[in-house]
Amino acid sequence: MKIKWNKNALYEVRRLPTVVKALDGVAERIADRANEQLDETGYFTGSRQGARRPYGRWAASVVTGTGEAMRDDAKNNTLLRELNGSKF
Repeated sequence: MKIKWNKNALYEVRRLPTVVKALDGVAERIADRANEQLDETGYFTGSRQGARRPYGRWAASVVTGTGEAMRDDAKNNTLLRELNGSKF
């Protein structure tokens, strides 16, 4: 028996609001915990759907947006530590 994947269906599943909300939630939790280390908000989140090659996976990211956050992450590996401590 051979399975034939419906690539359009996989693309649409990755765009479902519940999937996007779950991924954004993980990124927000990581950014919130990382921001607790700073005096002001310096870690920010973003998400988008990738190109359709072939599936268009949704990606959420946490980035440093200020000099303080960049120094904090460089010195303490804050994003990596928070990612390892996150509960998916």
